This record gives sequence, structure tokens and C-alpha cells, in this order.
Amino acid sequence: MASPRITAGSDQFELVGIVEGEVLVIYLDRFASNEPLTDATIEVTINGTTHKAEAQSNGTYEVTTPALKQPGSLEVVADIRHGETTDLLVGSLTIPSPAAATAARASGWRGIVTRVQQEVSTVRPTMLVAGAPLLLGLLIGLGFRSRPKLVIGISAIAFLVMATTLSFAHEGHDHGGAPASTQGNAPHRRPDGSIFLPKPTQRLLEVRTEIVAPQEASPTVRFAGRIIANPNRSGQVQGTIGGRISTAGNGLPRLGQSVRAGEVLAFVQPSFLPVDAATLQQTEGDLEQQIALYRSRLERQRVLVERNAIPRQSLEETEIQLRGLERRRTELRQSKVVPEPLTAPVDGVVAEVRVSIGQVVSPADILFQVIDPRSLWVEALVFDQINPGDIRTATARLPDGQVLTLKLVGRSRSLQQQSTLLQFEIENAPSSLDIGTPISVIAETGRKLTSIVLPRASVTQAPNGQSVVFQHRDAEVFVPRPVRMEPLDAERVLITGGIETGERIVIRSAPLINQVR
Repeated sequence: MASPRITAGSDQFELVGIVEGEVLVIYLDRFASNEPLTDATIEVTINGTTHKAEAQSNGTYEVTTPALKQPGSLEVVADIRHGETTDLLVGSLTIPSPAAATAARASGWRGIVTRVQQEVSTVRPTMLVAGAPLLLGLLIGLGFRSRPKLVIGISAIAFLVMATTLSFAHEGHDHGGAPASTQGNAPHRRPDGSIFLPKPTQRLLEVRTEIVAPQEASPTVRFAGRIIANPNRSGQVQGTIGGRISTAGNGLPRLGQSVRAGEVLAFVQPSFLPVDAATLQQTEGDLEQQIALYRSRLERQRVLVERNAIPRQSLEETEIQLRGLERRRTELRQSKVVPEPLTAPVDGVVAEVRVSIGQVVSPADILFQVIDPRSLWVEALVFDQINPGDIRTATARLPDGQVLTLKLVGRSRSLQQQSTLLQFEIENAPSSLDIGTPISVIAETGRKLTSIVLPRASVTQAPNGQSVVFQHRDAEVFVPRPVRMEPLDAERVLITGGIETGERIVIRSAPLINQVR
């Protein structure tokens, strides 16, 4: 049996009082939002006697009076003051008599047990009817093989007894029915589909509501995308020679490590195939031979210059050619032993490490990727859902529900698999984003509509698959309302039918209310 309670409301406050013995526990909320008010001043008048409600640590108020234990109807007036707002709420409270309370409790499980006992004591002959099928099956199973004629005779007699007993049943008696048990103060779904959710449970679930009204909004289109690095704030690290990876002194950079542009990440120690090594050796031999020839020519030209046999210009040209050959020889020898440094192209963090110490790499291999996590983009493919030129604003929702604000930075002018490629910049990108994360992009067009806008979390799915919202019809009663909707952005939906202006609709904890059975 539900506890005696009083409900009263105005356009400012909503009050629910629940009687617990001699104590009236008061729950005071804002009418529009269902937000608890825990710092109000309440004076309660019960049958002409005024009491001040004492605030409790759990956010309720209590009034203690022996009048709450006297059966009958009590007139209750609550004078409420909260800040500069005052209001007067009036209601009635019915205290049942002990006999009525006992009868109500008997309608529950105890009443069912009592009725069953009465039925057993007054209708014992019917037990034969209930047990006859079981007895008949047992006899048939045990004796049909040995004495089939006897079994057939017993079966016929049992059938006649069942028929005779049923024919003497009194007209109008229904021994299989039982009164429906009441749920009392527990949350439960009523036969008409409405949900009784007591105020203590509403406080526990943090249920919040909103008085809906039409708003001007732009319809949106949803399409798939993924997070990519900003091409101007990221880069890949590759070597220009083939060789073996070695460290820069402190080991290879770890994933997520911050680096600066130009910082050495690793070295590539040159390594050559036997064919390449032979070619280098042959080239070095040719250079040695040419250097020897030019040195000999240079000695002869110096003697001739001293004798004024040739101009000094010829001597200088030979010296220049000799120095060039020697420089080529030095570079060739260094190419065998001098490692190539691999440096970070931009400031950022290491997003990929594709090498290990001692690994042999080629010039085409991507060894590291460095990105700036504060500057990320979103890449999305759009088919014919929307004209890319009509996009005004866009948002994105991550798999964990986090919402990102996007800014359109570019679009492709050539179709890719019959779709247009769009790129968005993430404004104030959180540091937890990962490259390649799939996301859902919601783009807003310039078209305007006037309709009811609700948070996406206020819409839930009924057991029959319909999209529903919950109307806060009474203080402790919520009614599911089927609705038609369109996505508005990552956090809101556009309600195109099913509810009316001025209704109180749940905007938080709707899925939890939907689970009440």
C-alpha cells in the first residue's frame, strides 16, 4: 500500500509530502525543471495548526505532528519562501483508518495467500479434477503393456469423474483469479503505460524536465568521417639512404614523446649491397687514378710557369680540377661510414614509431610520424545528402559521446567514389584524440525551421521500437509520448510531432525511467 501523500504545485514550485508515522516528509522542487530546492523556508498549516518545516541533510523538509496519525481528511496549506519568490500551495491529505489499511495490505500477497487457503478449504473436491490428468498419465505409463484392458477402463472412469465434477461448478465462481497486488511506494509501470516514479527515486536518478516551446533551428545532415592530422602541423620522417637504424644516444623516441622541429630522432647507418659496394670501390679507384694524373700534371705546369712557358691560368685550372676530385673522393669515403640523421619535421609528439634498433630500412620506408595534437582535422565523405556549399556550421560526436566543434576548411572539386571529400578543422581539440578515430559529423545548413528542440538524451526507445519522450504529467507520474524527430546537431534533436508546446518533458535520465517495469 502506498503511503498517504499530498501533491500540490504552481508555476513556480511543486511539492510532494509523504506521511511516515507522525512525520510529513516534504520534497520541494522547481516546477519547470524538477530541480530540488533545499534552501527554502516552508510553513505548513495542518487543520489550522501551523508548523515550520525543518530542513534535513538529504534535501527534504520534515513536519512532525500527532495529527498525521488521526484517520480522516486533513487540509494542508504550505507557505513557501525561496529568495524573493513566495507562493502558497493548498492540498488535502487523507489518512486511512487502521481497518482500511489492513484491507489494503490484504489485497497484496497476504490477501492472495488468505484467499488461496479459503479456496482450498471450501473446494477440496476440485483437487480431484486437478490431479486426475496426472494420475491418468501415470496409470497409462505403468500398466498399459501388462494389462491394457484394465487401463482403458480406469481411464474411462476418470474421464467421467472429471466431467461430472466440472458440471457441478457453481455459476460465476472463478477459482483461478487473484486480485492484482499493489506496488506501494516502489516505482512501477501502470496498466495504462504511465510510470509511477516517487520523489525519492526522482532525486536518486536526478530527473530533470523542461517546459518545451518552439525554437528556430536549422535541420542537419549526418555523415561519417575520421580524424586526421593537420598537414601543416604534422610530418613523416623518412631516410634518403638505405641502412641500419641506430639510436641518437637516449634510445628511440617513445610514442607520445614531445619533440622539437630539427631534433634528431635516430640515425641510419649506411649499408650497401655487394653490387653497390663494388661500384663504389670502382668509382673510388677511378677517382684515385684521376687525382694522381692531375697531381703529376700540376707539378709539370708549375715548372713551366716558373720558366714562363705557359700562362699561370692553366696552372690554376689544374689546381681547381684536382681539388674537386679530392672532394669527391672524401664524400665517397664518408658515404660508407657517416650516418644520416633523422630529424623531426615539426614541433609536436611522436604518433608512430615503425622501426627498432638494428632494423634495415630503405629510402621509401616511413619511419616516424610527428603530429601536433592541438591542431587536428576531420576528413569526411559526403554523397548527395547535402550541397557542400550550403554547410554553415558542423559538429562531431565521438564514440564516447564527446562533442567537437568543427570549421569547414576545404572541399574537393573532384569526386572520389561518387562522393565529395570535406575537411574540417577541430576547434580547441582535446589532447585525448587519436588519428584515425571514426566519428559522426553533423552539418547544419542555412534552411530554417521552427519546432521543438530537445537534448538527444531525452529521446529513448520504447519496447516496441518507437522513439519516445516522457511527459512529467503529475508530480510522481510520467507518461511516454511517441515522437517524430530529426537530428539537429551532435547534442540536440528536432521534434517534428508527438508533443505540444507547454508540456513538461524529461531532458535528463529518460533512459532510466524507461527501464521501470
